[in-house]
Amino acid sequence: NHFKSSNLGHFAGCVHAAYNAPGVVQILSPFSMEGRSENLVVDVVANQGHTWVKVIARKAQALHLIWAGRGQFGERDLVRQAKDYLRCSSHHPVNFQKPQVHFAFYNQVTHPMASCLEGLGISVSGERVEVDEATANQISLACISSDEDSQGSSSSSSESDDDSLEEDCESVHCEVFQPKKQPSVKHSGGLSSDKEPPSTSLQSKKDFIFRDMDLVKSLVSSMPTFDCLSEYLCKDDCSSSSSVIDKVNLDITSLITLVSSVTNGGCHFDFSEKVLAMQASEERREPVLPKLKKFLQGKKMYVCQTALDDFQSILDTLGGPGEKKRAEDLLSRVTIVEDDPSDRTKDMPYSLKIRDRSKVIFGTGDKLQAVTVTANSSFVRAAQHQGVSFAVHLHPSRALTEEKEKNAIPLSRDN
Repeated sequence: NHFKSSNLGHFAGCVHAAYNAPGVVQILSPFSMEGRSENLVVDVVANQGHTWVKVIARKAQALHLIWAGRGQFGERDLVRQAKDYLRCSSHHPVNFQKPQVHFAFYNQVTHPMASCLEGLGISVSGERVEVDEATANQISLACISSDEDSQGSSSSSSESDDDSLEEDCESVHCEVFQPKKQPSVKHSGGLSSDKEPPSTSLQSKKDFIFRDMDLVKSLVSSMPTFDCLSEYLCKDDCSSSSSVIDKVNLDITSLITLVSSVTNGGCHFDFSEKVLAMQASEERREPVLPKLKKFLQGKKMYVCQTALDDFQSILDTLGGPGEKKRAEDLLSRVTIVEDDPSDRTKDMPYSLKIRDRSKVIFGTGDKLQAVTVTANSSFVRAAQHQGVSFAVHLHPSRALTEEKEKNAIPLSRDN
C-alpha cells in the first residue's frame, strides 16, 4: 500500500511504455511551452518523435472525480492537462508535423473520460470501465447542490472555445448518475478491442522482461497495449519518410561530407591522424554517400549564407583539387538564401554547444520548413534539452582528406 501511494506506479508505467511503444527515442523529455514557466515533461516520445505518450497511473474512479470537480484543491483534471499537451505539441512539430498525443492508462479509465479525451483528438489505451456507483453518487450530489445554488441567478457570459469543450465534457460526467452494467473492455486508441497484441519475437522478449517484475504488476491494475501506435506508425510511415520532404537545408558538415575525398572513393588510405583513420575505416565498412544521396534525391537543397561562407573558408584552407571541383558542382545545384533564423531559435540562450553560428544555420532551415541535413548531433541534443526540437537528418561526420592523402599509406582495395 505504501508503494501504491507513491509515484512508483507512474515510473513503472514509464518503463513499461518505453519497452512496448514503437520507435521510442526519448524518455521523460522536457518541451518548452509558451505561457508556462516550467517545461512540459513528456513521459515517452515514440514513433521516432511523432507520438507523445503520457503515462497515467492513478485509479480510474479518482481521475473521474477530479474531472467532475470533486478532487483536492489545486488538482488539475486530465482534460486540462490534455489541452496543455495538444498546445505544446503544436509548437514542437517533427518534420513539421504536429506529434500525436497518446494517453496510456495503467489503472483503468472510465468510458466517459476516454470518450472526452478522444473528442479532443487524443488517442487512448488502457482498460475501460464504467463509473462505479459510489463515484456516480458523489457526482450526482455535487450536481444537485450546484443546481440549487444556481437557482434564480442569471446565466453567465459566453466562454472561450476551450471552456466550451470543457463544458461539453462536464455535461457527460454529470449525466452519469446510474452506472451502466457493461463489461470492461481492453481498448486501444479507438481500434477494435478484440484485436490481440502482435505476436513477434520482440514482443516475446518484452513480455519476458516484465514476467518476473511482480513489483510492476503490484503497482498497476492493468497494462495498456500500444497497438494503435504501431498502426499509426505504419499508416503514416509514408508521411514521415523522405519521399514527402521536399526541402532540405545543408549545413557545413553535410556540405563537407558530400564533397570529401574519403566519401568519394578515397577511403583506402591509412591516415596518420586518428580521426581521419577512423573515418576512413568506417567509410570502408559502411559508405555514407549512398544513403545520404538517396535521402537528398528529388529535393530542393538550400544553403544559408553563413553556412556557405564558413564552408568556403574551410574548403579554401583544407580542400584538395577534386574536393573543390565537387564543391563547385554541388553549389551550382543548391539555392543560396540569406540568414533568417526562426524566432524560437533566436530565443535559445548561448552555451558551449549552442553557438550563434549553429543557431543561424539550423534556425534558417527551421524558418524555411526544410529538414536540416547535418552531422552536428551535439547541437541537436543540446537544443532538445532546452525544449526545442529541430527537423533533422543525421549522418556520420566526415572531413576533407584529399590533401592528407599525400602523407597517408595507400591500402589495398581488398581491405
